Amino acid sequence: MSATSRQKLLSAVLSYLVVFISLLFFILPMLWIVYTSFRNTDAVFSGQILTEAANLTLENYNTVLSVTDFPRYFLNTVAIASVVTLLSLLCSIMAAYGLSRFEIRGKNALIMSIFSTQMFPQVLLIIPMYLVITTLRLLDTVLGVVLGQIILVLPFQIWMLTGYFNNIPREIDDSASIDGCNIGERLLYIVLPIAAPGIAVAAFFSFVVSWGDYLIVSIISQSQRTATVTLVLQRLSAALLVRWGQVAAAVVLTIVPTILLFAFVQARLVEGLTGGAVKGE
Repeated sequence: MSATSRQKLLSAVLSYLVVFISLLFFILPMLWIVYTSFRNTDAVFSGQILTEAANLTLENYNTVLSVTDFPRYFLNTVAIASVVTLLSLLCSIMAAYGLSRFEIRGKNALIMSIFSTQMFPQVLLIIPMYLVITTLRLLDTVLGVVLGQIILVLPFQIWMLTGYFNNIPREIDDSASIDGCNIGERLLYIVLPIAAPGIAVAAFFSFVVSWGDYLIVSIISQSQRTATVTLVLQRLSAALLVRWGQVAAAVVLTIVPTILLFAFVQARLVEGLTGGAVKGE
């Protein structure tokens, strides 16, 4: 084997080794949580890594689903995340299309100012958001939680979709306009089908942020009718005696929907993320 071949082989082995170690770094904690969710309390606190088959149980899942309010909070989370995704997409698509297709004075500065709001820590929004929600009498309402979470996702969605729409040639809009399509028809029937991968990325981002949000929910939610699964996790882990098996089971039940959603839209996400980086002719 020549020196060049040995160098290429060594480079390939090192590359795969780095990838393998990186995967272990991210995957092992998740596998450990899943493993812990099937262990009983004695096995969790035994200090042993491996547990006998007799100590593996579904009791943690049974307790979380039947004793706690997890099912109700889960449905609340699904409803809130779905509404946040739909409303944020509606607003961001219209805003991004307007910024992309119309000449607006100071447009670049406007786009940067919208995206710059993402640079501030979310904790700075607590007091003004609470005052606004209280003034509007939306405290402990689904609408209040939805509006609070839309504030978190809308700036990034507008910024990302504006860049994606910019990569769609304007000649397509001009041709549709010549054929008699108004602005709504151009957006609905021409631009949106082409921009479907980018919209899928924006929708996935919005859903995941809403699904995992704790800060906004902890401020606005005051009862079971507006609480989400993140509050269940907080309450389980804040007890005097933390039952880590139940906490792990609740975590698994919480992350499974996002994993399934990612698997379902993975192709669209990859296409949208790569497509937005290609400059249109």
